[in-house]
Amino acid sequence: MNNLKALPVNLIMLSVADSSLVRDRWSMASFITGDIFVRTPPSQTLRAWEPYWDCVSILFLFENSDIVDRNEELPEWRLHWISGIALLRTIGHVLAKVDSQYSLTHAAIVAGFWATLKADRQSSDIFWNFIEEERNNILKTYTFGAKLSRSENGYFIEFADGQDAFQLFREALYWWRYHLELLERELQK
Repeated sequence: MNNLKALPVNLIMLSVADSSLVRDRWSMASFITGDIFVRTPPSQTLRAWEPYWDCVSILFLFENSDIVDRNEELPEWRLHWISGIALLRTIGHVLAKVDSQYSLTHAAIVAGFWATLKADRQSSDIFWNFIEEERNNILKTYTFGAKLSRSENGYFIEFADGQDAFQLFREALYWWRYHLELLERELQK
């Protein structure tokens, strides 16, 4: 793959949503647009969409399942968290290991995506500081950035920096959708 001539790839990470949703910790722009449960991307030729859709199912469980029963923590959310975080990272692995092998064009475009991601880590904080970091914490040391917390509004799953963990998962999923759609558009050119 090193001998491939890079094709022009325009994969600049842009904010596509309300700037009021910018995260404090990472100065992360929000990619949340439309309803992820009903909006279907126009083109889905990449295999990376498969783990993406599994993540959508997990997000649905996060948004529609109880996390406590009479002040007792229910363990299901942790199992969904583990699988969801692993699948968020799997999307990138499938892009790199499967989709990039489809053609020389796929290889160049996917390589361009990863090069952009690595060159501008600040614009892709959600990937490096949430998806990658939390996946490594769970799979390599079995430590969690997410935990059950209680506020005046009731129980919620809090991430290590005080943010709503399920909202971060949602944000990461929209981030992937945005980039998968960009890749699909590049492949259709």
